[in-house]
Amino acid sequence: MDGAPHTPASPLAADLERLAAFSAGGNGVTRLAWSPELKAAYAWFAGRCADEGMRAEVDAAGNLVARWGPEDGPAVVMGSHMDSVPEGGWFDGQLGVLGGLEAVRLLRAWGVEPARPVWVVAFMDEENTRFNTALFGSRAFCGEDVTGLGGRVDADGVTLAEAMHGWDRDIAEAGSARRIDQVGDYLELHIEQGPRLAASGAQIGVVTGIVAMAGYRVRVAGEPNHAGTTPMDARRDALAAAARMTLAIREEGRSRPEHTTNVGVLTVESASSNVIPGACAFTIDLRAPGDDRIEELDAACRERLGAIAREEDVEIELESVYRMPAVPMDAHLRSLIEGAARDEEASVMTLSSGAGHDAMVLGRYVPTAMVFVPSRDGVSHSPAEFTTADDCRLGAQVLARVVKALVEDPPSQIARRAATIESTPTD
Repeated sequence: MDGAPHTPASPLAADLERLAAFSAGGNGVTRLAWSPELKAAYAWFAGRCADEGMRAEVDAAGNLVARWGPEDGPAVVMGSHMDSVPEGGWFDGQLGVLGGLEAVRLLRAWGVEPARPVWVVAFMDEENTRFNTALFGSRAFCGEDVTGLGGRVDADGVTLAEAMHGWDRDIAEAGSARRIDQVGDYLELHIEQGPRLAASGAQIGVVTGIVAMAGYRVRVAGEPNHAGTTPMDARRDALAAAARMTLAIREEGRSRPEHTTNVGVLTVESASSNVIPGACAFTIDLRAPGDDRIEELDAACRERLGAIAREEDVEIELESVYRMPAVPMDAHLRSLIEGAARDEEASVMTLSSGAGHDAMVLGRYVPTAMVFVPSRDGVSHSPAEFTTADDCRLGAQVLARVVKALVEDPPSQIARRAATIESTPTD
């Protein structure tokens, strides 16, 4: 790669602060999928893109796509998401979108005239918070069928289809958001959301792959009865059984290095202080470093749940919500990231991602890579989430260097990537 080009003053830190202001209130940032806050954030970001000569539009699946450079050729896409968890932080997802814009700003300052299109994309509903429709926008962008999800309901009883109508979008038309056929490479800048970079002192993380994941909704049914008159040994307590199951799930995760397990939501049906809980439901999230390991973890957890259900004399139903294979990152793009980090005189660490990202969807279709920057104390999905302005800026500079190398590829390299797209299965 070239030596360090001139680096202009950066508005990235100010942009991150401004974007964080589009929030429903409370601590941190609350900006849910298809919300008024997200719509306002999109409008602001589209204006920032226009300032850099980019053409921005919101597609049928709610993805904001901003374009720079020529129209023809396999696009280099940078992206992430702008939706948040309730009371989340300033950086998760948001850095990937604003960092993509910063990379374009740097490329323009360096006088780069791209031979390929460059896009920055904010994918809709990565977080899965509102409608339980994780990675909705990136899935639609890649041509996966999301039209059957319109009946999903949020906590206020609003369906996804209704929320989309509020944005003048129709779930039946979401398939027209498919753009993966036009993409050559995908890059995602992200905070690590874990402690490894910060603990090691490394400035840039080169992601080797994203872990395999499985998620369930579990319903436990016992028998409601009077809390004061039913003997303890005659109870079919659904909540007590679920509590045991929750701890068993935790034990399975703790017993396996590099695995994680989580019960994130637990609800009791018709709860009352003087009634034995007759039914309850909870969610399970399982993650493992490979497809074979997620299968082993899944089988072990299901066996533990079944044994507890028999011991507690309750019935159990498991509904699979998602199942995602591990996704390796592209070796060529990883080498470009490492080279860009060296050019920036930054220390580098290779690591896997334990969190899910839009990259795990695009990585099944096109060459994909991720750049991580440190998270203070490994905290994320929290108002305490923090990454320094210098680290954010460095991540964007590395990203810009990689894009520069890609858009200045010789015609033979561009043709090779175009052939990769044409041969990629899309079902």
